[in-house]
Amino acid sequence: MPTSSKIPTAEEVREELLDLETSQDRLAYLIELGDLLPEFPKAWCTEENRVLGCQSMVWLVPESTKESVHFVASSDAPMVRGLIAILTAVYSGKSPNAILDFPINDYFDEIKLKSFLSPMRSNGLHSMIQRVRQIAFEELGGSTPSETSSTSLPVVSKTPSNSRSLDSIRADFPILERKFEGGNQLVYLDNAASSQRPLSVLDSMDYVYRHHYSNAHRSGHEMAAETTSAMEAARESIRGFVNANETCEIIFTSGTTAAINLVARAWGDANVGAGDEILVSEMEHHSNIVPWQQLAARVGAKVRWLPIRDDFHLDLDQLPKLIHDRTKLVAITAVSNVLGTINPIRTIADAAHSVGCLVLVDAAQAVPHGSIDVQSMDADFVAFGGHKMLGPSGTGVLYGKRKLLEAMPPFHGGGGMIQTVTHDGFTPAGLPHRFEAGTPASVEAIAMKSAIEYLQSLGGEEILAHERKLVARAEELLKDLHGLRIYGPPSSERTGLLTFTIDGLHGDEIGRLLDAEGIAIRVGHHCAMPLHARLGIPVSCRASFYCYNTLEEAERFARALHAIKNRLTR
Repeated sequence: MPTSSKIPTAEEVREELLDLETSQDRLAYLIELGDLLPEFPKAWCTEENRVLGCQSMVWLVPESTKESVHFVASSDAPMVRGLIAILTAVYSGKSPNAILDFPINDYFDEIKLKSFLSPMRSNGLHSMIQRVRQIAFEELGGSTPSETSSTSLPVVSKTPSNSRSLDSIRADFPILERKFEGGNQLVYLDNAASSQRPLSVLDSMDYVYRHHYSNAHRSGHEMAAETTSAMEAARESIRGFVNANETCEIIFTSGTTAAINLVARAWGDANVGAGDEILVSEMEHHSNIVPWQQLAARVGAKVRWLPIRDDFHLDLDQLPKLIHDRTKLVAITAVSNVLGTINPIRTIADAAHSVGCLVLVDAAQAVPHGSIDVQSMDADFVAFGGHKMLGPSGTGVLYGKRKLLEAMPPFHGGGGMIQTVTHDGFTPAGLPHRFEAGTPASVEAIAMKSAIEYLQSLGGEEILAHERKLVARAEELLKDLHGLRIYGPPSSERTGLLTFTIDGLHGDEIGRLLDAEGIAIRVGHHCAMPLHARLGIPVSCRASFYCYNTLEEAERFARALHAIKNRLTR
């Protein structure tokens, strides 16, 4: 194999670049570095060796020994060859662990590399680094880097960076100023179905459409590179938000439902067979029930149910009876969308893993209240959507442990999810792209970063405390409302949901009359029919509070319910 002995060391590259004063001089030095690369055999210029995501053609071949990995690479662009020379100086000859632990972004900052690179080149550089790290992972048997790796970013803080008044928060949501016929101002209490969006999210989408919209991960022109770079920055933001090890463990989907269905088809069809069991709870959303019922019907498996207690918590005493060597998956919600119950995911995961069973967490109702930690949960898969956490509709995320995702066949076929296609078949792309077929919802994905940043600014603990304060106030004012029944644990133990029925009144009538007052709630079974059957009711009313709701709105809601009860029971 050709060697790269002429290439300067990483320290020599640093010293030389820091001595150069202008970007033009630095670019010239990059080209000189590229000329030092060894000759790259034409036979190696294959699709198998090509690095995807680069504007130019880039090929990279590893040669591994027991102690280290050496890299030989080339490109059809002189400046890219210079970038390759820098990566070779940094990575070649190191152990897989040393490659994963090397603080590459700190090094780039020291040599001021990105200050004179175009967005297209920066995007290609990111793709090359990801390929090098992927090779290092494979050398370690597909394991993930340690939590102390210097390349890992910390989990997003659950506390706010600054304190903000409720008035200033509400000013970020112009829709809250809407008034209806008769002068009633909107009181939006349907947040568990979909939250509203702050100006920063709306502006983020508008900026992409106005300035650099293009198809991500495809074209090589400047606008495509900018869109791709912004989309991958959003992926990294989500990685930090859930504390995943690697961005490749973050798969963009169209929502929670799509993410769960992806696992049911790609993992389920390959790993669940006749006689196997899938455990779900009685408080699951249909999105975390129906895909498993469909899977069970396809392969002859069985869906079993973890019951809830009368105090609206899961009956964990039943776990030893329900999880055993035939259980392949536990599919569990982190937070009930009806009861607001916050479930002990790690306890459930430990029980499942003790018998070799995997765990999928529906986090759709958890992420609106701040960041989650997939490593602390020890969840194998986590699904959530953007539209409940201040983000755009049509966005979702599937987190999966890298080893599991790599073993899963693609679910959707088409553009973007392949490495090669021939008359005889195809080779799928690596992670995360093998599960992102077709034109991505890039604008919406980019806006997810803005939604996460907004949540960060408020703080998850503060959001939850605010919700509980509003729910407690509403319950205080409703305690003497005859016939009112509230479903869920005490307000101090649940998220900002107030799910209720009123004896003698149909939910549809309650919802209609509240709507006439400008108060928006949800009425129905909330896509949780088995739970409603367990509760012995056909439908319920759900008021769901969020970060921008006020005490006055909670009081207005309670007064309206009293008025409705009096009006309809005279």
